[in-house]
Amino acid sequence: MTNPFPDDPDLERQAAYQFDSAGPDRFQSRPLPSGLLRLYGGMIVSQALAAMQMTVPDDKHVHAMHLFYQRAGLTNRALHFAVERDTDGRSFAQRRVAVTQEGQPVAYAMASFQMPEAGGVHQDAMPDVAGPEGLEPLPSIMARRLDDVPLRHRPFWCRRQQFEWRPVEAFFIGEAAVRPAPRHFWFRANAAVEGSPQVHQRLLAYASDTHIMQTALRPLGLCWTDDHLQTSSLDHAIWFHGTFRVDEWLLYALDSPVSSGARVLGTGKVFRQDGTLVATVVQQGLARLLDRKCEGKI
Repeated sequence: MTNPFPDDPDLERQAAYQFDSAGPDRFQSRPLPSGLLRLYGGMIVSQALAAMQMTVPDDKHVHAMHLFYQRAGLTNRALHFAVERDTDGRSFAQRRVAVTQEGQPVAYAMASFQMPEAGGVHQDAMPDVAGPEGLEPLPSIMARRLDDVPLRHRPFWCRRQQFEWRPVEAFFIGEAAVRPAPRHFWFRANAAVEGSPQVHQRLLAYASDTHIMQTALRPLGLCWTDDHLQTSSLDHAIWFHGTFRVDEWLLYALDSPVSSGARVLGTGKVFRQDGTLVATVVQQGLARLLDRKCEGKI
């Protein structure tokens, strides 16, 4: 089936990290070649991390990042990144960045960077799930069930994406039912990724925003296709534990421990195929039920 939303993920990836200098520790992104109107939240996380990385020596790698969303960004406008150097120690460095667009706040983030060093090791075991081989890719599932995807969601879900996703469990579209939160996806970049570990970290940050909020809706009997549901990412945190490559298969083990106050909390653990836990993700999102008469105003 021909993709009706033929974005070029390679061009998007190249444009995402072509920053222009706007002064000391000030950077400006370029408009993205995308069929989407609004910036994907993972792109904002990824670009904010990239801006902070550019002010830190290469021998220090990010180990923790926390971003707060303030308003939606547009793909056809530049983002501006103002980085502040909070600390520069022998082992650690900390940065803050304010992300704006046309003078309006979009997000702000904090990150901590560390020199590699040895220490004690323990981790959760990787879930015992089927491997990626033989699982149906998500674009194939979407193509078979395109009629179940609301028109307003098709530009995002039916476009060519930077990552290939393969759900381990059945992938439900538009079927409202209370389900256990845990689910699992294998994912990897759609093309070989050249570059330093920092490049792979920012691309994992990009991917980590996918599927996490939908996971948190499952115990509520809600689906991302619901017209009476307003959703928005509120904040996003990532802890990096080890090395990895995003062009090799990674397992995203997702769960949701709680929802309250029209907010849902999603958690994710990222494992290499050899079972090594390389990142932990937490995201809080808005999940507001709207009156049926408001459906056309979402």
